[in-house]
Amino acid sequence: MKSPAITLLCIAGLLAACTTPVSLTTTSNEHYDACNAAELKGQLGEAELACVQALRTAEKAGASAEILSQRQYNLGRIKRLQGKNTEAEALYRQALATEESAEPRSDARVGRRLVELASALSAQGKWQEGSGYLERALPLLPKLSPASRTYSAEVLRQYAKQLQGGPQAALGQRFAAVAAGLP
Repeated sequence: MKSPAITLLCIAGLLAACTTPVSLTTTSNEHYDACNAAELKGQLGEAELACVQALRTAEKAGASAEILSQRQYNLGRIKRLQGKNTEAEALYRQALATEESAEPRSDARVGRRLVELASALSAQGKWQEGSGYLERALPLLPKLSPASRTYSAEVLRQYAKQLQGGPQAALGQRFAAVAAGLP
C-alpha cells in the first residue's frame, strides 16, 4: 500500500506536467484550430471563446511574440466580425505592438495589423486616426498575401471615399490610387 505522501507527490507531479509550456502551447494550438473552425462555420460566439483560450494559454506558455501577435490578431478579427470594434481595436493595437517588437519582424504581419486597426477605427467613425495607420501600411502592402491585398484595397477605397472633400482629400486620392493598383 502506498503512503498518502507518495500519492500526493505523484498527483502533484502529474499536475505540474500538465501545465508545462509545451503542453500549454499544444493546448493553445488546439484552441487556435477550434477558433478557426468555428469561424469558418460562422459560429462567432464559439470562435470568440476558443480564441480567448488560445491567447490565454499562449500567454501562460510564454509563447513567442509571433504566436502571441497571431493570437491577439485572430481574437481581434473575431471581435470585429461580431461588431465589437472597440475591443477589436484594443486587440489590434496589442497585436501591432507585439509584432513590431518581434524578432524577426514580419513586414507582412505588421502591414495586415495596420490595415485591420484602420478598419476597426473606421467602424467607430475614427477616420482621421485610422488614416494614419493606413498610411503607415502603404509601403508594406506589396508584402501582403493576395487575399490580404484585396481586403486592404477595400479598406483603402472606404477611406478614400470618406476623405473626399475634407482636409485629408489628397490622402484620400492617394488611397484611391493605391487601391486601384492592388491586384
